[in-house]
Amino acid sequence: MSTRMPLEGVRVLDFGWRAVAPLAARMLAWGGAEVVRIESSTRHDGARQMPPVVPGGEGSFNTSAWFNNFNSNKLSISLNLRHPKGKEIALRLVPLADVVVENFSGGTFERMGFGYETLRKLRPDIIMVSHSLTGLTGPWKHIKGHGPMAAAMSGMHHLSGYPDAAPINPAQAFTDYVTNPHQSAFAIMTALHHRRRTGRGQYIDMAQYESIVHMTGTAVLEYTALGRNRNRTGNRSENAAPQGVYPCKSVPLNDRIEDRWCAISVATDEEWQSLCAVLDRRELADDPRFCKFEARKQHEDELDVLIGARTAELLAEDVMLRLQEAGVAAGVVQNSKDLMDADPQMAATGHYRRVDHAETGPTVYDGPPFDLSATPLQVKPAPLLGEHNEYFFREILDLTDDEITAGYVEGAIA
Repeated sequence: MSTRMPLEGVRVLDFGWRAVAPLAARMLAWGGAEVVRIESSTRHDGARQMPPVVPGGEGSFNTSAWFNNFNSNKLSISLNLRHPKGKEIALRLVPLADVVVENFSGGTFERMGFGYETLRKLRPDIIMVSHSLTGLTGPWKHIKGHGPMAAAMSGMHHLSGYPDAAPINPAQAFTDYVTNPHQSAFAIMTALHHRRRTGRGQYIDMAQYESIVHMTGTAVLEYTALGRNRNRTGNRSENAAPQGVYPCKSVPLNDRIEDRWCAISVATDEEWQSLCAVLDRRELADDPRFCKFEARKQHEDELDVLIGARTAELLAEDVMLRLQEAGVAAGVVQNSKDLMDADPQMAATGHYRRVDHAETGPTVYDGPPFDLSATPLQVKPAPLLGEHNEYFFREILDLTDDEITAGYVEGAIA
């Protein structure tokens, strides 16, 4: 087992805010890259004060569980990029960096004086990644926005919901949390590999809109190739019946009663027989309305009512486990407490890590979605705002005491 992390020696300047760029950079930090958040108290990342916040930590820039989770393993320096000297100090870091990531609106970073051509003059093999809504080229490059807008533009909202109701905005901004950060991290790793082979850096325009289209499945292909405009189908699938989210027995939670649900998907006639056995509804197994897939598709409304009436008598966890054991896809609709305290898969993989943060104390963080056998990944606490100013300004940039003092006094370091 190696003590050297796979990305050790790689330095990343993270000019991001909120989610997309910080999450992409976090994946590199998990791998041992030195990721430096460039931020400022004069215009701080709003995520630094987003709830949940530890009790008593209201008003601090360092106590948001949201921010800390998204920025584990990083360092932080505070520079006011609107101040000429703050900008100058940031640019002095570029020759010492390998990767620069940002997620301002398209063209903003360049107007601030940090465009790719400017950075490439300081470090010819720099790798730069932008995460704007619609990219920096094309007729939509002027559109500003973030994850929910990209989801709507991609058609994802149109496909989400029930056939007889309006489109639904998914609970999460998929480009912010899912598609764009992971694709970006993969693109950066590919660029680092390319640079190692060729000596050349590159600019990656990671448009959020482009990254989410693939989550619409074959809908775009069906429309462009066949002229077919797919509509919303609720929880149903062309390839499964029954498929849905079914009510289960409610349970007491603190001072209230919580509804519980279980998602079930039956893909074959054999699985249908297993479902009937597990739910003790054997009379349905050979019912002509349900015994074959085509028949079940024709009677889905009746089927959902019958299954829901039975699952409502059972605990969601029992339904899930018994169906899984019988080879039927099933999963409890989980809340955060379920995931963190009761999910056996999360516990077995050690996904959640308890990390001791300087202001919040021991706090639960997400762990990497993968691990490496020879170089196990580690999760370290998020930085305090400006925590590493002294290290970078004195030891890395070799600024004098007078330069640092002037930076604070003039508001360049803030």
